[in-house]
Amino acid sequence: MTEDDPVESGLSYAVTHIDGHAPGSLDDFTGEVQVTVTKHGTPTQLVGVGGEVANGVRFYQKDPSLNDRDIRVWMITESAGNFRAQPLSVF
Repeated sequence: MTEDDPVESGLSYAVTHIDGHAPGSLDDFTGEVQVTVTKHGTPTQLVGVGGEVANGVRFYQKDPSLNDRDIRVWMITESAGNFRAQPLSVF
């Protein structure tokens, strides 16, 4: 997946890194962070801000080339030590 590839609705992406290291807990995703997600083994960097919610972390992906404009919202969850990111439809 590259920045030009579309994000597939309903697909959960594996989270492999947070700020250059493996994630240890959902707390790692709060505040300004850089997240690496993979789709079919291809990594993509997401830059943004995460905040805790009831079921995980809501991550607001930013576009640095557009003055940090919000471009997508993700829900990051953890189960048995595996971290997943799923794009949300937020209107």
